[in-house]
Amino acid sequence: MRIGLFTDSFHPASNGVVVSVDSTRRQLELLGHEVYVFAPDGGVVRGRLPSDDHVIRLPAIQYDLQLSLFFPPALLRRIEDLHLDVIQFYTPAQIGLLATWVAHRTNTVLVGKHSTDTYAYSKVYPAMAVSYVFGGFLAPFVVDHTPENAKLFAELYLTNKGHHRDERWTQRLVAGLMALLYSSCDGVLAVSAKSAAQLAGFAAKHGKKLNLSVIPDGVDPLPPADPADVVAFRQQWELADDDEVVVNFGRMAEEKNQVTLIRMMPALLEARPKAKLLLAGDYVYRGKLEQIARRSTACDRIVFTGRYERDQLPAICAASRVFAFPSLEDTQGFVLNEAAGLGLPIVMCDVGLNDVFVDGTNGLLAANSAHDFADKVGRLLADDALRARFGEAGRQLASQFTELHQTQELVAFYEGLLQREAVCVSD
Repeated sequence: MRIGLFTDSFHPASNGVVVSVDSTRRQLELLGHEVYVFAPDGGVVRGRLPSDDHVIRLPAIQYDLQLSLFFPPALLRRIEDLHLDVIQFYTPAQIGLLATWVAHRTNTVLVGKHSTDTYAYSKVYPAMAVSYVFGGFLAPFVVDHTPENAKLFAELYLTNKGHHRDERWTQRLVAGLMALLYSSCDGVLAVSAKSAAQLAGFAAKHGKKLNLSVIPDGVDPLPPADPADVVAFRQQWELADDDEVVVNFGRMAEEKNQVTLIRMMPALLEARPKAKLLLAGDYVYRGKLEQIARRSTACDRIVFTGRYERDQLPAICAASRVFAFPSLEDTQGFVLNEAAGLGLPIVMCDVGLNDVFVDGTNGLLAANSAHDFADKVGRLLADDALRARFGEAGRQLASQFTELHQTQELVAFYEGLLQREAVCVSD
């Protein structure tokens, strides 16, 4: 097959969508398919981007805020010449709209993937909200021109119909545009039961139907840590052998809710005086988290390591006893696959996020509160046998969701859509 992946976020950005695009392209090509990526060129912050004749860059204001600009007539001719069998978009922003427009005009099978909780993020990131407000004006030109769609579009922009008190207008707009755009796809992919339920809810609210399937992205388990690397990591961050390290690694943003872990520490230390919180990662919220940590009575038991490379995760996990994940706004959480694959028991609070976590099998489900996180983490720190059992179960669960296995499921999904399209054409 010849496949086009359309994404509003790509290199030099660094996030889950970029990881997903890279992994999907790599595995599809290993399986013998030809893949083209359509992505922003980086805008004013792009720097030097590597040349790749299978990555088609589109003009953008800034690469990580979904403010892409495109010129459909020229692009349509270029894409037509590629004779794509499948077009897949990752977010329903500008490039997702472009993907829809092109697919409908070239009669190409269209797949929409729900990779980011743009509904929640539009409340946190103003630039994302702005991009949807203005990008949404293109929606009537890329979806089917039906009276129902016209009515929905008018309601989204001109009325407060269906508006809830705790819901911003931009969030209501995003939910409606997602229902509109995903319902125009031949197939829709969700990466978790949680993201599938969200999409189905948006569609039902606006009277739309989706051909929806759940196929998580694959994550290959990392190899065990080199003992020398573990020793060096412990020495670098002054982790004693008897420190009971609770780790969280990943992007530091407000929606990741790491503040709950900082607030957990005083109560946890009452039960487990050797507990230490290790926060590995970086991003815009790190400074704020460090300020909160400095004001905590547990400040001397909280460590920030800053940015890390993925090949450092085996040592980070080997030096830790529990992985704590308080985020409520992820759609899958790749770090859960990584932690489980490296044998760490997990404490988290988001139901239906990732099948690599099973409550009572390889971790414990907590409420979204510092007190309950302290209780659940403390239970695991106090029970060596339970941690060992959960760790082994996590390895087994993570091994089921490799990049290759999940990409094979994706290919089968594509083939099913192509077969259905062929039947419709013959009829």
